[in-house]
Parts: sequence; C-alpha cells; structure tokens
Amino acid sequence: MKRLSQLLMLALSVVIFVSCEDEDDHGLTAVAGPDQEVSVGQTVTLNSGESIDLTGEGFTSSWSFAGVPDGSNATINNADSEIATFTPDVAGDYLVNLTIINSMGESSDGLMVSATSAGTMEIGGSYSEDLHLMNIVEDPDVPDYLVTSDVTVSARLIIDPGVRIAVMSDNRIRVTTNGVLEANGTDTEPIIITGNTALPGYWKGMLVESNNLENEMNHVHISYAGSNAISSGRPRTGLHVESGRLNISNSAFTNNDGYGLSVRSADSRIPMNNNYFDDNNLGAIFMSGGQIRDIDEATDFNNSDIVLDGSNVNLSTDHVWKAALNGRYRFSSDVSIFDNVNIEQGAVFVADNNVRIYFRPDAIVKASGTSANPIIFKGSLEQAGSWRGIMYENSSLDGFMEHVHFAHAGHSNLASGFQKTALGLGSSARLTLRNAHFSDIDGYGVYIRYDGIRVNFENSQFGNGITQAAVHMRAQQIAGIDTQTDFGGNHVEVQGANLDESADVTWPKLNNGAYLFNGTTTVFGKVTIQPGAILEFDNDARLRVRNDGVFIANGTSSEIIVFTRKSGSASHWTGLAIETGSLENSMDYVEISYGGNSNLFSGVGQTNLALGNNARLTLTNSTISNSLGYGIDVRSSADLTESGNTFSNNASDDINFQ
Repeated sequence: MKRLSQLLMLALSVVIFVSCEDEDDHGLTAVAGPDQEVSVGQTVTLNSGESIDLTGEGFTSSWSFAGVPDGSNATINNADSEIATFTPDVAGDYLVNLTIINSMGESSDGLMVSATSAGTMEIGGSYSEDLHLMNIVEDPDVPDYLVTSDVTVSARLIIDPGVRIAVMSDNRIRVTTNGVLEANGTDTEPIIITGNTALPGYWKGMLVESNNLENEMNHVHISYAGSNAISSGRPRTGLHVESGRLNISNSAFTNNDGYGLSVRSADSRIPMNNNYFDDNNLGAIFMSGGQIRDIDEATDFNNSDIVLDGSNVNLSTDHVWKAALNGRYRFSSDVSIFDNVNIEQGAVFVADNNVRIYFRPDAIVKASGTSANPIIFKGSLEQAGSWRGIMYENSSLDGFMEHVHFAHAGHSNLASGFQKTALGLGSSARLTLRNAHFSDIDGYGVYIRYDGIRVNFENSQFGNGITQAAVHMRAQQIAGIDTQTDFGGNHVEVQGANLDESADVTWPKLNNGAYLFNGTTTVFGKVTIQPGAILEFDNDARLRVRNDGVFIANGTSSEIIVFTRKSGSASHWTGLAIETGSLENSMDYVEISYGGNSNLFSGVGQTNLALGNNARLTLTNSTISNSLGYGIDVRSSADLTESGNTFSNNASDDINFQ
C-alpha cells in the first residue's frame, strides 16, 4: 500500500512537471536527471546542469523533497546550488523536485531515488569531511560498518541510532582535536561499537581528542577493546579522552581488556549520567582527581574501581565528590589537592601501597557523611600500614569531616617532622572531626604537629588496632577534646609545649582513654582539669605551672584525678611543679604517684610534687605515693595548705619543707 501511495505521488508530480513544461514559453526547461537506485547510506548527487536555458540569462536551482519514506530524516545538502547531495537513511523511494528560475520565469522537474537496504559497509582511513554513519542493515545483530583499518576523523563523526560498528583486530577509531563526536543512540536503538570477534582486547579502542562542547555519547555500548595502549604512554581502554571534553550518558563499557574509560589531563571533562561499567579487567575508569567531579550518582560501577592517577587537583574551582554507585575511588599514587572539595555521603576511597592524599593550605575540605552512609578512607590492602594517610593544612574554620572512617594507614611517616598516622594536621590547620572513626592504624589516628593548629573532636571514636596513640597533640589542642569522643583505651599523647598566658582552658576527662605527656609541658595561663581525668607521663616528662599560671585539679571521691607514670612502664616520671602564687591553685581528690625520676627543677630534687619560690597550693583528700624521692618538696618561701592527704612508699620524706 505504501509503495502504491508513493507511485501515485510520483505520477502526480510528473503531471505537474509536464504541465509546467507544456506551459513554458520563457525558454527554461528543468531537467532533474534520471531516476537512481542506491543503497541506504550511499550518497546521492543531484545535478541541474542538463537543464535548458534559451534565454541566455542563467538561472538559480532549488532542490526539495516531494516525498520520503516513513521514518526518514534525510536532508538535502546545498539545496540551492546546481549540484546538491543527500544520503538516504532508510530504505524506500525518495521523490526529489528541481525548480529552476530566472527573471523570465521558472520550470520544474523531478526524479525518484530508490534506496534499498545494504550489506555491511567497510570503512577505514582518514576523513577530513563529515563522516555520517547510518543504520543501513536491518538486522540489528549484523554490523552496519566494519572498520578494516584505523579510522581518523578530523570533522564531524555522526553515528545514528541503531548503528552497529564492528572493528577488526588492533584497530581504533579516533576523533582529532578538530573533530566532533555526535553518537546519539536511543534506549531501544543503542549504538554498538565492538570487536569483530567477541574477545576482550580484540580491538584497540576509541580515542577522542576534541574539547568541543558538542561532543556527546548517548546510549552507546563499547566492548571488547584494549588490545594495546590507545596511544603512546596511554593505557589500554575502551574509550580514551585526551585533553578533551565528552558528555557521556546512558552508555555501557564492558568486557574491555584494560579500563572501560580513561581520561588524560586534569582539566579534561567527562560529565556523566546513568552509565554502566562491568568486567573491565583493570577497572571501570582511569582518571585524575580533577575528574571526580564529573561522576554522577546514577552511573553503576558494578563493584569495580575508579582508578586515580597522581595528577594534582589544581583547577581553581570547587569540586563535589559524589559516592560512586557500587564502586569506589582508588588512589594509585600520591595526589596533592589545591582546590576546595565537598565530599558527599557514602563515598569510598581506597589508597594503594604507601600512597598519601595531601590537601594543601588552599584546600578546604567539607566531608559530609552520615551514620548510615559514612565516607570511608582505607587501604586497598585491608591491613594496618598499607597506605600512608591524609595530610590537611587549611586554616579556614569551615573545614570539617563528619562520619568519616579512616583505616589501614601508617605505611611510613606522613611527612617530614610527622610520624606514621591516618590524618596529619600541619601548618595552621583548623578542622572539626565530628563522628569520625579510626581503626587498624600502624601509628597514630591523628597527628598534630604545631602549636597553632586547632582541632575540635566531637563524638568521634578510636577503635582497635591503633599501634601508637589515638592522637598526638600539643598542650594547646587539649581544649578541643570533648567528653563524648571514645578513645577506645588508647592514649592521647601530649608533646611538651608552652600554654601561654592568655589560655583559660579545661582539660577534660577522656572517655575511655588517658593523656600521655612527654617532654616538658609548661602552663603560663589557667588550666582546670575535670574530675576523673587520667594524666600519664613518660619517664622524661614533667608538668610545670609558672609565672602567673593557675592550676585547678579538683576531683571527687568517686572521680579522682590521677597523675602517674605511663601504664605498663617500670620507669618513673619527673613530677609536677607548682611555681605560681595564685590563690586559685588547688588540688582535691587527686592521686600523684611514681614521680621523682630526676630533679624536677633547679633547687628541687626528686619528688612527685614540688612548690617553687612563693608558690601557693591547697592540697586536700589526695594520695601521694611511690616517689623515688620526696612525696612533696616545698621551697621555704612557698605556702602549702594540706589536709586529709595520704602518703605511702615515698623513698624520702613524705613532705620536705626546705
């Protein structure tokens, strides 16, 4: 019936054309040329050069369709020229009309182009003009095109819905910097680009070097690529974007011997939406940290890795790192990050052997995990010490990590002056750790090096397998600890430092933990210690309160404050020195033991507790024991008020008044 309608239309057109010619008395006779039979996808050339012009004036030509088969989107190129072209995109009859015109009049003629379904067409070589690949084979399982040699396109590569491209062994398809890729399939008619044999690594892959904003890949399936590196120094992959831009949607990358997709250059863009990766033997994607922002929530990685190289993230823009659906980000080498990063809930990051993630001073981190969907940083080898850790240096008050889990770090010292740790804070960093979790660390959970760093711990947790201490900090950071953070039986190690005159701080009782002081900590400001706090000291450690400092350590009968040597150690510590005359100095319900390792300060010998010149202290309801020297050594000008105290096992006198 369709064929009959087309023939009737053609007959009507012929009648019109003949009528025009019969009525023509202006010397113009249009000649469209003979009817043609071609294959779908074969270019048709239209030429009005045989038309008759008795006026000698010349004429203009205009070509148009009088009818096309159902479903055709064919258009006539250069339709207002003597020579025009079009490409049949579906099988059927195309009725073409020619009109020529000048000042004397006009004339029309027509022809019919019959397009039949073609077999597989071979392509290969270089194309400097647009290459339009149409669906020319009706059977969707039979390739429309067979790539027999490398295809290089420096113009537009247009691939229609339903096109199936089979590529011969070790060949590739390349779109150069001057090219544009338009590969737009549909849900029911995807574009298939695959090896001529269904074998992983059969063909080389697809290479896109163009950064044209029109580059698009939608409903495309790339498979069985990765025979060799896509280009020199690049990986084996199904698709590689080289310093370019490509929008990728609703597409699949499967069974490639290498990566499904790879990207080179940190400023390349691959905005993604609802894609699928499966069974690519090196990982789903190989890219830099600069492309993490292009990963969407809907792309399914099917339990595979997004592998990140060591390129710096330094693009002067903010980044959002989303959770990879059924996937994880894997840092394969060290990376330095200079841009602000927001990390969304559920994102999982793993790091290879000895890899360090370094957030530089300009990079603010906002990591927003939840209890149900935490953000995870861990080793690709899930054992303590498999990767190096994270360094953070930004001083903005906006930085935070909430519901972030750290595991398996501590391969080697994080940086010069740092020990092994999961998270190191350098420079003048400021950071809030809220509901963070640390476990299985060969070293420290958090390592704080400098006095000016400020960290707030809020309801965090330090679990099993931390070999050094939960936290290494200076005395200035103690005030940032809350009472909800669970230290899991680990120490908070306090490195000797000066607490300046402006300080008015509280040292809290640690939840399931104890302080461990080393070196000399000197208090010039005011310190209040909460009931129940446990302060342990290495053998070289001492605590001094000097100048205008104030020291208040008032426990209760049920929550005694303890000053003692490091648990498990047989060595004594040096002792506690009060060298200020403040009337606020007081100690109630405290235990001071195992001091006296060496002379506490000039003029005072071995002792648990000493009062310096003009010092004042009220000491009540406390226990002073097991000193290698005196229990208390009091200078002659000092004022000790004591009552209700217990002394035992002090090697010298319990109290020595000089």
